[in-house]
Amino acid sequence: MNMEKTFRMAAATFLLALCVGCATSRSEIDVVAPSLAQPAASATSKGKVYISATDERVFEAKPSQADIPSLKNAEIGDSSITQRAIGRKRNGYGKALGDVLLPSGRTVSALVADSVASAYKQAGYEVVSEPSTAGATEIKVRVKEFWSWFSPGFLYVTVNNKSRLDIEAAGQKKMEIVTLTSDGMQAVTDSDWKAITEAGLRQIAEETANKL
Repeated sequence: MNMEKTFRMAAATFLLALCVGCATSRSEIDVVAPSLAQPAASATSKGKVYISATDERVFEAKPSQADIPSLKNAEIGDSSITQRAIGRKRNGYGKALGDVLLPSGRTVSALVADSVASAYKQAGYEVVSEPSTAGATEIKVRVKEFWSWFSPGFLYVTVNNKSRLDIEAAGQKKMEIVTLTSDGMQAVTDSDWKAITEAGLRQIAEETANKL
């Protein structure tokens, strides 16, 4: 056995050892939505908006690609689980393992709504908490895609997050937000899932702000 082959086998074994273990279980990770810089208090408001978001992601039991949402125990029909799902762990060979979920009571749609709200605030809008607020325009956010995943590599893995949103309001042209962020590392821990998912949410906020 030549040195190069020996090195490759050792590297693969190392990555496999790092990724197995807790990777087979379900993790619950508390993710925080971003807060963009806000306009000065003296700035004139562009109006009131109410942000609502719906989770329209499509989950598959055995997806052909890691960037397609899935769950370990095929709970794809249980919205109480899918609405909290943000990623799926995998071993060093790319085999799907445990799930990555938000804590009970937290949802992807709420996090995305908070990210979009941060963008509207930065753009000079007043974001209200009640849809019946006088003079408020409802901003509907449809979450078509939002997922974190990792791709195995030779000496390191790449952890990614992607999103695709449709943002709609009466009398306004539909706004599509598409984001993708990635980071390379030797192994993916719970803190890495948190970091990449929060980075994806920040990209949503920044991209939305750029289009307002």
